[in-house]
Amino acid sequence: MKPRADLLLCVDFDETITVRDTTSLLLQLSSCSVQRQQQLVTQYVNAMEGFLDGYKAKWRLRTSPSRRCDKVGLHAFLKGYAAADLRSVARVVTSRALQGIRHQDLVQAASIVPVRPNCADTLAAVDRWKVISANWSTRLVSSVLAQAGVSIGAIETMQIIGNEMLVDEEGVTTGAIDVKVQSPEDKARCVNEARLERAEMQPTVIYVGDSANDVLAMLEADVGIWFVVDGTASSLLGQLVKAYSIDVRPLMTVCSIAECAAIAACRPTVFTMTDWAQLQAFLWQTTSLILQCWRLSVMEVCVLNSGRV
Repeated sequence: MKPRADLLLCVDFDETITVRDTTSLLLQLSSCSVQRQQQLVTQYVNAMEGFLDGYKAKWRLRTSPSRRCDKVGLHAFLKGYAAADLRSVARVVTSRALQGIRHQDLVQAASIVPVRPNCADTLAAVDRWKVISANWSTRLVSSVLAQAGVSIGAIETMQIIGNEMLVDEEGVTTGAIDVKVQSPEDKARCVNEARLERAEMQPTVIYVGDSANDVLAMLEADVGIWFVVDGTASSLLGQLVKAYSIDVRPLMTVCSIAECAAIAACRPTVFTMTDWAQLQAFLWQTTSLILQCWRLSVMEVCVLNSGRV
């Protein structure tokens, strides 16, 4: 018995499936000098800190946050956040920092990328899942998943939605990136498109992510789940849910996927989990409840029919 067939699980990659971000790994595999790598990281950190400082000052001035979710304010913040990140991506492309990587380099590197416990088993437990990632290499994503024991469909692009480093005729990366998923809005769009692909089934869409880049995808899904790690309360996502009045509830305090969806439909809410085993158990629990209800319904019909004989 598997979880309901009408469930569609969409998942972020870096630090949701993996234990650590893999961006630095891609830079290490390239021909980019260590000095240039450090320069790019410093530029990114400084740009983001400069952008965030202005907002953090505004958030601190809010003495009594509104109970109403400030969607307009959230979208305005994320638009600026995405623009700052896109400028960083442009610097990486302009400097050809990702040049010189071969496919076999990615496969070998994937073997040292730690995956979160119980993640592979959870993906294996559902019939339909997609990875929606802003990672620069879907080849790295697929290699990590494959080496973790996750079965990927024949049409890989249907299950992994992300960006790809372009290669020359010899299969070596040029430094250019085909960017398809970069911003929070991109991820939300991908969730909606995934739902429309299965429109005839009217799927319940679950999205699992860990960062500010995932928040719109969480809210676009029927059930948005925030993978909480140590220090998450002080993370940017932790600050966003507080500043813009998004409710946060532990997943294990809710009885079913249907209840989660009903709560989120009434008020913007994200549900938290700290281990993939929690989601796996939750999906099985939901399926068991549905099966019990179905059995009770069958018994009621049988009793009614026996009374008519």
